[in-house]
Amino acid sequence: MSERSETLTGMSGLPFPEYVTPPADPLGLLRRWLDEAESRGVREPRALALATADTAGRPSSRIVVLNRVTDTGLVFTTHHDSLKGRQLRANPWASGLLYWREMSRQISVTGTTLWLTSAEADTLWTARPEFTHAMTVASRQSEPLDDVDALRARAERLAEAGAQPRPASYVGIELVPHSLEFWADGTDRLHERLRYERAGDHWRTTRLQP
Repeated sequence: MSERSETLTGMSGLPFPEYVTPPADPLGLLRRWLDEAESRGVREPRALALATADTAGRPSSRIVVLNRVTDTGLVFTTHHDSLKGRQLRANPWASGLLYWREMSRQISVTGTTLWLTSAEADTLWTARPEFTHAMTVASRQSEPLDDVDALRARAERLAEAGAQPRPASYVGIELVPHSLEFWADGTDRLHERLRYERAGDHWRTTRLQP
């Protein structure tokens, strides 16, 4: 086995003082790590690997954009009738992973999902770049595509009209954590793993062996 197959790391040795003295609020720590990833020029720092499952436990995963981190969870958007939308309606549990190779850090989150209000979805839609509107409106996400040219032509016609109103199928969802784990590369493969688990109205922290 090559040494390269044993590492997923880039930069190492970044300070992780919270590993020794965990803050009470893990979402505040997540925001700080995200801000640092963005300031250090990490490629796609908001790429969230989101895993969902149907009622039979059959999983699926994909990358979504982490729109924002609130005081209660992680917000992303999707189409109501996409695979993940259908699965989350049937089974609200999901897991997300942020992996920043350049910083040798990752954050995993597991919890339940809440559907945001129409007003909140409107705000998320308005914040999107206008050039993304046309295809999002034209497409019926996850449905079979019989005619690529027809879909492209429909999107082009919509793009000529400028900004589009939010389609009813475009929704916002918040992943509300029940647990989070912060992982940082450590020397001698003694990686630093800090786990948060919800315990009533507070969080219980545990350092895990690598």
